[in-house]
Amino acid sequence: MQTILLDTVIPQQDKKLTSIYNTEARQIVHLQLSANQEIPTHKSPKHVFIVVKSGKVAFTVSDQEIILSPHEVLIMEPDEFHSLKALEDTSILVIKS
Repeated sequence: MQTILLDTVIPQQDKKLTSIYNTEARQIVHLQLSANQEIPTHKSPKHVFIVVKSGKVAFTVSDQEIILSPHEVLIMEPDEFHSLKALEDTSILVIKS
């Protein structure tokens, strides 16, 4: 068993990607974006779970846009193309499994 206190591993900075946990089977990262910052279209070979901690972010997945707010979760299948744009200063957890 392992406990991770997120406040100690997630620094509060602009456009920051922080690895929280990383194995071949699973990866958890924290992503912070300032308002209007974007990540271009890409894909992952794994299932991707997006958990919005704060802010608001627009995801485009397979040409469909969805707006996510705090405490919402987006689940993407392997190899789904997606992009995102922070509509506000945003903090999300990205879990790949």
